[in-house]
Amino acid sequence: MNLKQLQFVVQVAETHSFSRAAELCFATQPTLSNAISQLEDELGGKLFNRTTRRVDLTPFGEYILPRIQEVLLSRDELVKASESYHNPEHKILRIGFSPLVDMQLLDQVLAPFRQAHPEVTMFFKECFIDELSERLRLEQIDIQIIPAAHTIEESSSCHFYKDNLYYLPASGNQGTTNTLSFKISDLPKTPIILTGGGCGLNDALTDLLKSQGVALQAYAGQALSYKVIEDWASLGIGAGILPKAKISPDNKSIYPLFIDKDKPASFSYEWIWRADRVIPQHVDTFLDYIQTTVPTLVNGQAEKSKHKNTRRNA
Repeated sequence: MNLKQLQFVVQVAETHSFSRAAELCFATQPTLSNAISQLEDELGGKLFNRTTRRVDLTPFGEYILPRIQEVLLSRDELVKASESYHNPEHKILRIGFSPLVDMQLLDQVLAPFRQAHPEVTMFFKECFIDELSERLRLEQIDIQIIPAAHTIEESSSCHFYKDNLYYLPASGNQGTTNTLSFKISDLPKTPIILTGGGCGLNDALTDLLKSQGVALQAYAGQALSYKVIEDWASLGIGAGILPKAKISPDNKSIYPLFIDKDKPASFSYEWIWRADRVIPQHVDTFLDYIQTTVPTLVNGQAEKSKHKNTRRNA
């Protein structure tokens, strides 16, 4: 296994094309294809489904891609850390987050900080929650973003955003006829499809339903990704509950989930950082930014989304 193979995989995943990925990597298509085939043999599974029109990740590919990206990011972080050592004016900010986090929103709220502080290089690490906690403890990341239900000792935190939840009924479920939304207390008895754990979805759902006096009835199998939850629901295998940011834009078989009539069910996300460490100046500047500027930006994005939905429903 080598870094070039991993770079090939990321480019194919982004472009959905072996030929286009080869162009971007300055390689011939046979070279790229053979390298990925060798990596698939080493990892023990196919990463891509190939058709004449498009190349898509397999479920195994979706599962393993974040880990491939993390290896490449670690390589980049190593290079930047070396640059920072030799040039103290260059600074690194390391942000870890659960796979449940809305990356589009995160990118939008961080854009002004990037523009105001070009000397700071941001590195992102998508990890399971237990791994994030360990990275924060070892000071391998400066701050993390996770569902609010997960508390960490000796840490400080502030609210980031809320993401409303949607119910994905099992295909063919008669309980969705003439229904526009669902209350948690009135959900069908269909088992809920969960992931293998680690991202925070399972625990957050369990806590939310428990707070409303509802026991989570989980499907016996576990999905490798949020897309698999959607696929299984469309096949009638079980139902799903996902935050809006993790649902495919073209999925129309979703229903808003409510706690009460005017209270949407949602997951809350928090920024968390170590309260007992010496905080570098650029990190302290960022902490001030997420506590003073980011809330205004998040509220602005929420208003835009609200107006967009209003126009769509008009």
